Amino acid sequence: MSRKALEDTRYELIKAHILDPDSSPLSEEHQEIMERVISVAKILDKNPIQKQAIAIHQAKHPHLSKTQAYEDIRMAVKLFNTIHTFDFDFWQTWLINDIVKNIERCRNNGTPQAYRVIAMEHANLIKALGERPEEMDDPRRTEKHSFYVLVQNNNTTVKIDMNNLEKLPAGTLQELNKALFGGKEISDAEVEDIFKT
Repeated sequence: MSRKALEDTRYELIKAHILDPDSSPLSEEHQEIMERVISVAKILDKNPIQKQAIAIHQAKHPHLSKTQAYEDIRMAVKLFNTIHTFDFDFWQTWLINDIVKNIERCRNNGTPQAYRVIAMEHANLIKALGERPEEMDDPRRTEKHSFYVLVQNNNTTVKIDMNNLEKLPAGTLQELNKALFGGKEISDAEVEDIFKT
């Protein structure tokens, strides 16, 4: 009889182990795997780069192979995906493979009920293959574009490049601040005139 993988263990047993590790319903082997997965999840919180996390994880558990360490990281990301980056590609690949395996099983069965399941799984497959989520914003977008502050003084507009703003002399920056944020106070009547226009 082959042993059950941790992923195939019932959710309630894993939850009971996490809540009360001293009286855990899991086997010794599964308890060790859970401890490693929780440990590597904590490592990933502090070191999100996987290579660094692997090195730290292997230092804590010297008997682990690199393959097993990566497997622990994969399980940690899967179990604690609310904390760590959600891997859309992994999820989509797993879902599509599961649907395809189910279709193959039903096709081999050949009963009318199986053909109905195949039709439903094809609909699920179309939904699973739907659109990818939008990509994250490019963090270096501001480096690729120029941003200007337009300063208007006495009907003259001057463009000041944001990248060069910090290179200006301190006196010029103070004058610029006075021009931008100083100004004269306006009366309530002038405010009403502005709102009317």
